[in-house]
Amino acid sequence: MARAPGTRVYPMPPPRGATAPGRPFPSAGRAPDLDPRAPRGTERDRRQRGTPTGLRHRVAHGAGAMALVLVALAGLIWTVLVPPDAGPGGQAASALDNQLPPPPPPPPPVQWVPTAGDEFDAGRVDRSTWTVYNSPGGFGHGLRRPSAVTQDDGLLTITARPRSAGGGVSGGMAMHSGQLHGRWEFRARTDPGTGFSPAILLWPDSERFPDDGELDMMEVPSGDRQAATAFVHHGAENHILSTETPGDFTGWHTFALEWLPDRITWYVDGVQKWEVTDPRAIPTTPMHLCIQLDQGPAEKWIPGPDAGTPDEVRLQVDWARQYAPAG
Repeated sequence: MARAPGTRVYPMPPPRGATAPGRPFPSAGRAPDLDPRAPRGTERDRRQRGTPTGLRHRVAHGAGAMALVLVALAGLIWTVLVPPDAGPGGQAASALDNQLPPPPPPPPPVQWVPTAGDEFDAGRVDRSTWTVYNSPGGFGHGLRRPSAVTQDDGLLTITARPRSAGGGVSGGMAMHSGQLHGRWEFRARTDPGTGFSPAILLWPDSERFPDDGELDMMEVPSGDRQAATAFVHHGAENHILSTETPGDFTGWHTFALEWLPDRITWYVDGVQKWEVTDPRAIPTTPMHLCIQLDQGPAEKWIPGPDAGTPDEVRLQVDWARQYAPAG
């Protein structure tokens, strides 16, 4: 093989078990014989004696490459885990941080003061607070009668009887007067029964529906009571916004609705489920609380009672409370 001037050609090592021409192959574990006339060299050279020169080069190159890899890896980890220019709070500094004013603090939470309500602990409905319905039934079906509304053992109960004379009997009641804005909350449950839906809602004091709106806080139209719905009605054309949440509403649940000038927020069991901020949908006149057990059918909403509907279906309310914003 041709070589360039000044380079050195190393002989190929002999095959395993063979010897190089003119010299015995060193046995395993024995260092090669060294020429005592050779220069002693440095301590590093002395430690590396006995290692072939090409291997020393490869080991040195490999160690250098590994060192470079480790340095690069350490730099990458530092970059990922420690943001550049992190300040005492752990946030990266920016020139804009020193130029823009801080964001305004969040508004303080709304504080509520009680204004009305009922724990339903008395032996009868408080007629100084409530008006009990005595009228045709909801959606024109059956009758609403005071006899359907009772109070006992700390519970308000409205009992519907689908097979009573007059097309079935149910009931409801309304607070005498309402207020503009506030928070309403209650704890309630409903028996299963096709054809009847609880409706606990806010109705305009003006009685001008749909112009002055309606806020439904709990409607459960399905007979198995597996979803509760909230509605916002608004405008002369009765625009409707709605949402629902799943659950077993034959059991007890708490509901709350907050109505402020800029929002309506609905809660179930203390968890926010829905919020409306469209100013067109937010009522602007006082509203009052109503508790009803409505009879169907209502098109695309409540089916009519059927053969499987129990002879009695109850809506029960443990308590109802009304608050106004403080200040």
